[in-house]
Amino acid sequence: MQVRQIERSSTDFQQPVDEAAAVRAVADALPGRSVREIVELDSGLFNNTYRVGTDDGTFVLKVAPRAETPVYFVERHLMERERTIAPRLAAVHPLVPGYLGFFEIDGRHAFLQHFVPGRLWHAVEASLTDAENAELWRQLGEFARTVHSVEGDRFGYPEPFVGAPTWAEFIARNVEGLADDCRRLDRMHPEVEEFVRIFPRFRERLDEVTTPHLLHGDLWPRNVLIDGEGAAIRIAAVIDGERAFWGDPLADWVLILYGVPAAFWDGYGEDLAASGDPVRIDVYKGMNFMLNIVEAERFGASDDEPRRWLAAVNDRLRRRH
Repeated sequence: MQVRQIERSSTDFQQPVDEAAAVRAVADALPGRSVREIVELDSGLFNNTYRVGTDDGTFVLKVAPRAETPVYFVERHLMERERTIAPRLAAVHPLVPGYLGFFEIDGRHAFLQHFVPGRLWHAVEASLTDAENAELWRQLGEFARTVHSVEGDRFGYPEPFVGAPTWAEFIARNVEGLADDCRRLDRMHPEVEEFVRIFPRFRERLDEVTTPHLLHGDLWPRNVLIDGEGAAIRIAAVIDGERAFWGDPLADWVLILYGVPAAFWDGYGEDLAASGDPVRIDVYKGMNFMLNIVEAERFGASDDEPRRWLAAVNDRLRRRH
């Protein structure tokens, strides 16, 4: 039995788990199996991810950050939210790996999933042909359409969050929460202040969305495993559903933030970026650019680019009012 973890600085966001506690928790969660190894994978930017090898199959272990780790508003209770939404996600599409159970390791939330062999699309995207990438985008569009077809009864994040009665109320909570993050991190730039002032003018447009739909929340090549090649290339799994929520399909950020190829919309069946309300799209973009600004602090990056993007959003919203 061996446990291998990535060496990390004490100041890194992701921190190693207690190895003895991990071994006990995994053994309890997989009764009747002999655990042979727990190996951390260099993937993901939030949870720690491990491959668990046993005498009867391979599994994936994910462990949430320590309770005292500072997170952004939209990241609060991520794994608890995934625990709530997991049955819906797994039931709606076979590309979502099944969950075996949720538990704690030394006070940190954790869960096990079935391991799906494959290549991370993001890691090999540049080496694929245009036709292969187009086919994967088409399949991802089909996946998104199926997930978005599921309707709920409240807007927002799953429990332990309290759902919002209206879509505008959920967006307002998110924007204010992100604004608090900006204040805490000394990133309350003029562009952020202006967006916080402007967006409430469009609450009526937001409330044209009256039906909550299930959104994956992080639907991009970093969360897609693929298999095969050429005409036989396919998506093997769509992972990392912890950011799923209920709302307007246009708000599933990958659809509108940086643009997806036409093949995605072919699979989806409708180009929402072209047919959707441009005001709502700009509000969603502004909210996501606020997140990019605070994320720059965690990754030690400049926030100049998302500030410029947010300024452009503000300019368009100002002209539309």
